[in-house]
Amino acid sequence: MYGPLIIAYLFFGGTAAGAMLVMAWWSLRFYHKANRPTSRMARAFAAMQQRVYPIGFVLLLVSMLCLLGDMNYLERAFLVFTRPHPTPITFGAYALAAEMVLAAALSVANILQPLFFTGKVRRFLEILTVPCSVLLMVYTGVYLFSIMGVPLWNNPAIIPLFFCSSLSSGISAVLLVDYFADGSTLLLRAAKPLQKAHMTCIAAEAIVAIAYGASLALDPAAEASLSLLTSPGIAPVLLIGFAGFGMAVPFCMEGYTLARKECRTIPVSDFVCLVGGFCLRWCVIMCATH
Repeated sequence: MYGPLIIAYLFFGGTAAGAMLVMAWWSLRFYHKANRPTSRMARAFAAMQQRVYPIGFVLLLVSMLCLLGDMNYLERAFLVFTRPHPTPITFGAYALAAEMVLAAALSVANILQPLFFTGKVRRFLEILTVPCSVLLMVYTGVYLFSIMGVPLWNNPAIIPLFFCSSLSSGISAVLLVDYFADGSTLLLRAAKPLQKAHMTCIAAEAIVAIAYGASLALDPAAEASLSLLTSPGIAPVLLIGFAGFGMAVPFCMEGYTLARKECRTIPVSDFVCLVGGFCLRWCVIMCATH
């Protein structure tokens, strides 16, 4: 029923939405009146914005192309916008389109810096980006939950699970850009609260994942899906990929980085976290399509 294109659509869309949320929220806090960043810090932060927003737009575009490729018929996609109905698919399509527009506008504002994109306009766009990103992150879980015929998906815990995973992947994407951006040393010092937030997000994701698994174990209708999850072909991806790379490894490495006040582990920690986010979507999609 669903294949690699849908898995890629969910991963790239969720990661992009998480990164857009983190970047917009960080920017709103960074340029708050109570803060007075130095000129060096401001230049470093601007360089990161010039990378994160375009990367977010590209990821959203790839996500949209994956969705269109899976639909096979482009006219079906146009009908979502020309003849909308109150369905999760319509909700997701509009949220994705709005997020792409905001990502494109913020990319232009930060790279080309035209005169009409004043500071107030950018702030307004970033304020809009926050709820739009949250809606897009929630959508993936809502869409799967709405499919009544698949017990593995029709579980309310899947909504916060996908939200936490998208947020975790988004934070990792921003930290990776931060690590390789100009003036990264200054930015990485300012990113300590973001790393703490990442650890909190991973802990919340682990709690939700445990609750999700426990509720599935109590549901007789999900027995076939659970058998697939524990099969030799998928269990290693679930345990090593999702639980290990997606949660345990980045949590420990982020904690080590904060305790030792260094940043050498960031590229490894956040790269494996992104791998774990992909593994989660792969397991959830593949084990529900039996």
